[in-house]
This record gives sequence, C-alpha cells and structure tokens, in this order.
Amino acid sequence: MALAGPASAGPAVVSLDQCADQYVLALAPRVDIKGLSYRASAPDSYLRQAARGLPLRRADLESVLAARPQLVVREWGGDPGMIRRLQARGVRVAGIDDATDFSGVRANIRHVASALGRAPEGEALIARMDAELAAAKGAWAGQRALYLTSGGFTAGHGTLV
Repeated sequence: MALAGPASAGPAVVSLDQCADQYVLALAPRVDIKGLSYRASAPDSYLRQAARGLPLRRADLESVLAARPQLVVREWGGDPGMIRRLQARGVRVAGIDDATDFSGVRANIRHVASALGRAPEGEALIARMDAELAAAKGAWAGQRALYLTSGGFTAGHGTLV
C-alpha cells in the first residue's frame, strides 16, 4: 500500500489558462492535476514553483481530452466551441469570473473549491488571504504607487492587480 502513492481526493482536473492555474494549484491535490497551461511555470506565475513536475497542456480539444479530465477550470483559455465539445463529452467546466475586487476573488475561490469538492480548503485559503490583507492594511501609509507591466501596460480604475 505504501508504494501505491497518494489516493485521488477529487476529480481529475485540467486548467486552461494562467489564472485558472493559480486556483487549481492552490486548491487541488497534485495527484488530481492532469494538466496546467504552459503559463503555469512562467516567471509571472505566482504559484510557478508548485507547478514544477506537473504536466503542461495546450488549450485545445485533443490535448485536454488526452488528459481524461472530469473537470476543466478556465477563465479565458479555450474557445467556446471547445468548451461545448468538452461538456458534450461529460466534462464539467468551472468558469472563473474576472474579479475586480476581493469579494470577486473570494467568490471565485468558493466556486473552484466547490467544483473540486474542496470547500473547506477554499474557506481556509480565503481566511489566509483575509489575514494577509488585514496585516497589510496601512502598509503604504497613504503613499501611492503605479502598476506598470514589463510590456508598458498599467491597470485602470475598477481593476484588481
């Protein structure tokens, strides 16, 4: 039994884009992750260290079906036709909304955690996030900053960087 490895705790899951990768890496047991996007290991991927050793897949029908997922998590990855084809084959798809505030992030965490059958882990992640936000309150002491990507883009009003 010890040589068998860890038992699956939930559905076999594939994420289709970098945003979905972060939720899957934060919430799903490694044994259940059957694919991440190629952006999961990019330098700007927050959980890139957790992605090491996990399979990376293109967001196309053949690559995703080859992983035999029961669940696909996505924000923007995969075209609508592919999503319909996956659903027609019985694959559940958990879509993540574009969060523009922390309430939206909490809702996304709860949605993905529920789809993975990991609601308690989702609530624990939210509690850690809220504790970090509370600890950081006032850290800038009223100073302002400008967010600027390496490509020269910035975020505007109503966005969450």
